[in-house]
Amino acid sequence: MFIGRIFSLLGGKLTRWIKARESRDPEAVYEAAISERMRRYRQLKEAAAGVIYMRTKLDKELRAKSTEMSEVDAQIGQAVDMNEDQCAMILIQRKNALAEDCTRLRQELSQLTSEAEEAKKNLVGFKNDIERLKIEKVRMLARLKNAQARARIARALEQMPYEEDVRALEEVREYIARTLASASVNRELHGTELGEKLERIKAAQEQSQTRAQLEEIKRKRRSLAPLEIFKQAAESAAAAGSPNGSAGVAH
Repeated sequence: MFIGRIFSLLGGKLTRWIKARESRDPEAVYEAAISERMRRYRQLKEAAAGVIYMRTKLDKELRAKSTEMSEVDAQIGQAVDMNEDQCAMILIQRKNALAEDCTRLRQELSQLTSEAEEAKKNLVGFKNDIERLKIEKVRMLARLKNAQARARIARALEQMPYEEDVRALEEVREYIARTLASASVNRELHGTELGEKLERIKAAQEQSQTRAQLEEIKRKRRSLAPLEIFKQAAESAAAAGSPNGSAGVAH
């Protein structure tokens, strides 16, 4: 009795240890369950194959005995026609034995047929169960990983003090504000540089237009220069032929 209590205690501890291990490794539990169902599926498949084999064997035996009983029945008629009563009696006994065998074989064949159909249904059920279990494994493990991730995030938030949480949020907000301000400054600088470039282009264009006007004035002045020289010569000649000019010469 004492040894039994020790084994019970050890068994309880082993059961708790196994449950603790299973809770930490659910994927292994699913794999073990799937493997166990596949093992039972193979066993059931072998049993179903044996039942189907026996059913086929009994069906052949029933066909053979039914054929033999038909032949014996024909032989009985011939023996009666030939007044071979002793042979007819032996053939009748053989026919009766064959009839009993056929009746037994039909009963066994009917039972085996039922067992074979039941085995096929069980095979289909086991196969569907295995497929459902595989799908459940993928779905449940995905949900477990998602729940574990949420739990880790929750623990991290719980471990972070409120002040640090607020400070972290403020730092993130300040970083975002600085980033936006930097982008705004870049846009403004780009706009200023573009304006300065446009002003320089405008000033260069005005200077080019002024220089063109100057060149046009110079060109016109150069084209009028010979005519001005001729006028100056004519005025000089007229001044020389005036009375004041003649008196000055005579004197």
